[in-house]
Amino acid sequence: MAELTINQLIKMIIGIFVVVVVVLGLYLFFRNYLFDFFKNIFGGSKTEIILSLIK
Repeated sequence: MAELTINQLIKMIIGIFVVVVVVLGLYLFFRNYLFDFFKNIFGGSKTEIILSLIK
């Protein structure tokens, strides 16, 4: 079994930190756009959805 050296542990910690920061940054940047998109995805009412599917 391979032993983890201090150098490898530091690289792993930095890598995990970078991934967390990137994901958090993307979430904060697109937060308002994604919530508005999914809120308005179905339009105003259910009858509009049904009529758009029939067309």
